[in-house]
Amino acid sequence: MNHYETIYIVNPTLEDDSLKEAIDKFSDLIKKLKGSIVKVNEWGKRKLAYDVKRFDKGYYVVLDFCALPKIVTELERNLKLDDRILKYITVKIDENIDPKDLVSKEKEIEDTIEKSHNEHVEEK
Repeated sequence: MNHYETIYIVNPTLEDDSLKEAIDKFSDLIKKLKGSIVKVNEWGKRKLAYDVKRFDKGYYVVLDFCALPKIVTELERNLKLDDRILKYITVKIDENIDPKDLVSKEKEIEDTIEKSHNEHVEEK
């Protein structure tokens, strides 16, 4: 499997339920096609560099996953067809990666950050 990162921008005027549904739709699609989600990172609403489909803001989502190339093609097809998505880009980060290793490394990083944060809070 290859390691990919897709950044997509969702319509900023969506209700919370519709926004969550849009984000889950693409994560579930990857899982359904036998891909592996490493991390879903929601950056939130941000100003766009230029207007896209008459919007000056968008809700950014970063989807980090492992999959075969045909899964990426299907993901991008679905992103293109969904009216809630303003723009997207997918980048191949690495080839022949074991998804379990990536997930465990990501978990270690999150645990380290959380531990560091908790220590910092206790000092105050």
